[in-house]
Order: sequence, then structure tokens, then C-alpha cells
Amino acid sequence: MPTSTPSSNRSARFRTTSDGASARVTWYPSRVLMAALAALTVCACLSMLLSELPRALAWIAIPGLLISGARMILSESRRPRRALVIDAGGAVFLDGQRLDEPRLHWRGPIVRLDWREGRRRRTLLWWPDTLPTGPRRELRLASAALTAPPQTESMAP
Repeated sequence: MPTSTPSSNRSARFRTTSDGASARVTWYPSRVLMAALAALTVCACLSMLLSELPRALAWIAIPGLLISGARMILSESRRPRRALVIDAGGAVFLDGQRLDEPRLHWRGPIVRLDWREGRRRRTLLWWPDTLPTGPRRELRLASAALTAPPQTESMAP
């Protein structure tokens, strides 16, 4: 008989309240994303050197690419932690504020939350290093309230 570990041991960042009324997950910047940004910055610098651009212009462009890449990495690393709560009624709260038009998108191990803030669209991405499989499973279950069709009465008498 296989033994399984309780999901609460593996999912410390995602907690369901004792009454099962809400679920909570924490978002924080991904180290995988920052490493990918660093790798893209290095590749951009190498592509300048390997292109048909004159060497002098390539060497002039490289510091700009390095500065731009460093700014993106620093910007991502300084983003504050966010607390997402989905209650049993399907209402979604981010840092205590209710979200307008929240939508969760699943692409393999990556989860994206989109919502509207006034006229602007906002997005949070959970990468595999920030949302392990146990909490991802729990988030998928909790988000079922978001995608559930509205309950209407049957047309039949």
C-alpha cells in the first residue's frame, strides 16, 4: 500500500482555513525568471558581437544591453510579496483588496492570474519554483469557484 504525505506538510505557502471557506497562496518573485532574464541578457550581448554590425557599434551597444538587463532583474527582484485569497463564494482578494474580473490561466507548471484594476490589466505569474505541485493542485481546486458556470434554474417545469 503506497503511503502519501499530507498535502499540508508540502504546501506551507497555501493554506485552507479550518472551515474550508477560503484558500490562500503567496506570490513572490521567481529565481528561475531572474536567471532566464540574465541568460537572455548574455545572449543579447553575444548576438551583438556575432551579428554583421560593425565591431565598434556592437561594443558600444553592449553596456546598454547589460544595464537594461540588470534593471529588469532588479525590478523583478524588488517586487513585493502578494497574498492571494480565494473564498468559497469565488471572490478573489489580493492583499486584502477584491479583484475585478480575475482569471486564472494554466500553462503546464506556470500559472497566470489576470485582473482589472481600473482601466489597467494586471498580471501575476507563479513559476514552478514559487508554486510547487501540492499548492498548485490546491489552487486549481480552489479556483474551480472562479470558472464555475452561474447556476440558473432549469427551463423545464
